[in-house]
Amino acid sequence: MLKDILYPTKQNAFIWLSSIYLLFLLYIGKASTMSILFVYFLETLIIGVFNALKMLWCIRYSKSKGKKSESYGLILFFLFHYGFFVAIQSIFGFALFGMEANEIIKEPFHIIDNYIAILNLEDVRYALPAIIFMHLGKFISDYLKNEKYKTFTAQEIMFKPYVRIFIQQFVVILSFFFIVFGEAGAGIIAAILLIFFRLLIDLVLESIKQDSKILDKVSEKLANEKASKEEIKKQLIIFTE
Repeated sequence: MLKDILYPTKQNAFIWLSSIYLLFLLYIGKASTMSILFVYFLETLIIGVFNALKMLWCIRYSKSKGKKSESYGLILFFLFHYGFFVAIQSIFGFALFGMEANEIIKEPFHIIDNYIAILNLEDVRYALPAIIFMHLGKFISDYLKNEKYKTFTAQEIMFKPYVRIFIQQFVVILSFFFIVFGEAGAGIIAAILLIFFRLLIDLVLESIKQDSKILDKVSEKLANEKASKEEIKKQLIIFTE
């Protein structure tokens, strides 16, 4: 089972390459510990963009087939409530980051200014493409190539990112405290652990796919009187998409 999760495959290649690239940047000194945190923090925005694109493809497909289709307004609704969620999360995150990077983060409520300041950091510009590359690669090679937009509805996709983002930001914030309150050298260790932990989370989520052994085993264990194995399978597939 562990091999099914960790073993590099075409399916998880973009995840492995992204993590290796970030570790390489740390090794050669082109990325700092804070820049790794910032990049994973910025990933929330990237996830939102690709989720909106997935919804767009779902709606376009349903309209092209003459099905009872969902409105494009659903994407705007998603962007609104997701944007509100990101704004609240950003204020909280910037308040924390300002403790360590007060020369970058001035005022937590100046959300746009803070994001611009982060994006202008040289090491962030080196590291951020790794995250974009991972999501773009998965979107093209998995979602579009396998025509998953035929499987899901836009409404099913709409609320998918929230649980994943909660896990992601929890890990980022935990790593931040290691960096701030740890002893000398703890920062680089925390950054490495953050990359490895995120790698593990992404590999686990990637392994729970249609017709996979992991999906079958997990859904079988979670099945109960209220939810059948097939129902849990569908929910897991949506959650990990």
